[in-house]
Amino acid sequence: MITIKDIAKEAHVSQGTVSNVLNNKGNVSSKKIKQVLDAAERLGYIPNEKAKLLRKGHTDTLAVILPNITSKHYSDFYLSFKEYAESHNYSVILYLTRHNSESHEAEIAQKVRASMALGIATITKCVSNIENPYLDENNHLMDHILFVERKPSFPAPFIGFDFFKAGFEMAQKVNKKRYRSISLLTGRLSLPHEAEFYSGFMKGFDTPCNLFHIQTDHYHKKQNIFRLLDDEMPDAIVTSNFDFAEEIKSILETFFDPKTSLEIYTLSSMFTLPESRFTKYELNYRQLGKLSAEWLIKQVNDKKKDSHKTWILENDGFRHWLPEHDFVPDAKPLNLLLLDSPETKIIKNLSRLYTKKTGIPINITISSYEEMYSNFDTIGNLSIFDVIRLDFTWLSWFAEHLLLPLESLDSNILEVLPSFLEGTEHKYTTVHNQLYALPFSPSAQILYYRKDLFENTIYRRMYFETYKTELKPPSTFEEFNQIAQFFTKKYNPHSPVEYGATLTLGSAGVASSEFLARFFSMQPNLYDESDRNIHLDSEHAIKALQLIVDLKPFTNPNYSNWWSKTATEFAEGNTAMAILYSNFASNLLTPNSQVIGKTGYAFIPGKNPVLGGGSLGISRYSKQPKEALQFIKWLCSEPISSAGALLGGVSSCKKTYDNYEVINTFPWLTLAKESFSCASGKRQPDEIQEPFDERKFLGILGMAIKTTYSGAISPTESLKNAQKLLEQKFYQKL
Repeated sequence: MITIKDIAKEAHVSQGTVSNVLNNKGNVSSKKIKQVLDAAERLGYIPNEKAKLLRKGHTDTLAVILPNITSKHYSDFYLSFKEYAESHNYSVILYLTRHNSESHEAEIAQKVRASMALGIATITKCVSNIENPYLDENNHLMDHILFVERKPSFPAPFIGFDFFKAGFEMAQKVNKKRYRSISLLTGRLSLPHEAEFYSGFMKGFDTPCNLFHIQTDHYHKKQNIFRLLDDEMPDAIVTSNFDFAEEIKSILETFFDPKTSLEIYTLSSMFTLPESRFTKYELNYRQLGKLSAEWLIKQVNDKKKDSHKTWILENDGFRHWLPEHDFVPDAKPLNLLLLDSPETKIIKNLSRLYTKKTGIPINITISSYEEMYSNFDTIGNLSIFDVIRLDFTWLSWFAEHLLLPLESLDSNILEVLPSFLEGTEHKYTTVHNQLYALPFSPSAQILYYRKDLFENTIYRRMYFETYKTELKPPSTFEEFNQIAQFFTKKYNPHSPVEYGATLTLGSAGVASSEFLARFFSMQPNLYDESDRNIHLDSEHAIKALQLIVDLKPFTNPNYSNWWSKTATEFAEGNTAMAILYSNFASNLLTPNSQVIGKTGYAFIPGKNPVLGGGSLGISRYSKQPKEALQFIKWLCSEPISSAGALLGGVSSCKKTYDNYEVINTFPWLTLAKESFSCASGKRQPDEIQEPFDERKFLGILGMAIKTTYSGAISPTESLKNAQKLLEQKFYQKL
């Protein structure tokens, strides 16, 4: 066995230095850290984690006890629990109870105690107080234990769903169909959640038909399903478990006439993409997992015992993937004009669902940023379109002469606004208190960084030795530039990457985003609060442009011209930091990405991000505006928005951000959600009623940025010239 003494001898340092390095303690130089780690690697040293835990007296571990991990709802719960716990520096140990075996669960409880886990989340069979394995030697409930899904009969912390309500609403759904015969397949009613579902179903069941109920478990589900199907085929089957529904479907397809018409209703964990085999009543088990881990960690850290908490989550119920209106034979197509963006392909794919249900074809025309703006200036070119995707910053300039007010088509349209994210419900929809659009793809600037580099012991120490400060995500753009220099190989030969940061400086609008990010870190809005005018030659403006110039040596000389290229550059693994709009960040997870599992994310410096993305409105020239509004309401609603987010887009719906399949896939979306409410960068004061010409403004500003970046002129002179143009061509006086 390799010891600390062996490593010290190999590295030519003291044993105390080795101990400090291996335990991430003490004030050790970067040179000695490297000597120790290199020596440990050469000797093949493997840390004795068990010895470390014994010295601490506990583990940073949480235990999860489940009946199985093959059921979708339990795997969803576990994956989300694990994701949240590990993101907060806890490890998770999973124990399985052989499908509700009480004796085996008692053995597991003893193992969990021996493991010194700090907290336990259990979906237990032991719900009575008789011989309960979670009681200590004094017959008291163990500390930091949370019962999940199945409510125990004794006082204990519990989190779950309203299964009575689920059963009741399932029965009401079935009642509407007036079936002649229905089979009800549940788990054992000795389990509280199954008994609650059964009671709710029987309470809500109100139809004159034959009802046949069977209880089963996972071991005997096949036999009991055959019992349901063998004698007389029912019109419908209702199940309390998605596994049962899948098994029914498999048996029907294998052993019975495939043309058999049998509707299956089932409780289910949440699906983020459409699944059409069953009518599903959905429960968000991923949220259940996340909240369970969150509660346990809070209990551990607060050192409190919350022994009587009962937490019932909201049922998601029957989520509507398809539009409510019926199929229309020979329906006229809807014509969409969309910006070339990550969401365009997603709209194309999701629109197939809409066409399948309604019969309305969806035609999509894709346009570049510049082409679309030119088209907007030539209204005649837009007369064929029904739905138009606008950058939200264009609404002020174009909405009133290009789009229909949505309240003129639907007097209740304002009722959908509370479903959207805070910070998007008005910025992306409204001009002069008139609703013209719905938010579809709101995005915000986020700082992405190489977490593996920022947390590396050697680089952290080297950075401290160089700048006498801690290496962490920057809170100012001065810090951003300093970190970029540190990780640029030309200036630091020890850096593992070539460049410290990215710059995106393509069109005038793109370049202006880089400038505004820095400007808004120093000033909340584009205009000056004292005289309510824009001053491009102000101290803050000159400093913002100088920060871009100062960053130039630490970036790829072939700067990106669009954010998708920036995302690709960062994903190649040769850059330490990138500022990206959140709707382009899914490109970081492409199959060839070198930064998967290595990426951190934070608010951009100044915590006042530039917002981007767009909204969907109805053209004033649409020949079928009501049909167009139905389409965009459907496209911007949950669960469609959540499906789009999982496919790599973004969502404007609040509920998407409780969908932990989406959040676990793209964890930075939680930060994006917060960004919309903290972004305050208005173009002009609210009292100014004139529309703001975004394109003209960005043209003036973008040219100043690019000429300065090229070295042709200083930031001060460039912005003085820009200010003159602004006053001459933009407004006489802002």
